[in-house]
Amino acid sequence: MTTETASALDPADVLAATRDFFLGDDRMVDAWVDTESDTHIAFCTFRGNLSVAAFPDPEGSDGTRVRVTTLREEGIVPRLLAHLQLASASP
Repeated sequence: MTTETASALDPADVLAATRDFFLGDDRMVDAWVDTESDTHIAFCTFRGNLSVAAFPDPEGSDGTRVRVTTLREEGIVPRLLAHLQLASASP
């Protein structure tokens, strides 16, 4: 299952917020990093794997395209997207 959205954050900030969501003190699920690069971070969780890619929006806007991919529907994806939206609204 792939979910795609846009963010006002820079790609690096999207990945940092994602890392904090899964590994920070207030995390909602236990996860560990499987792989990561400048454009993606992949996590393993108890329920499966989840990968987040962040890259400049190819449609030319100033935003970042965010793509979240899982092998099956994960209830944590909407929470992650809400977290990213809140992070982009913060000063």
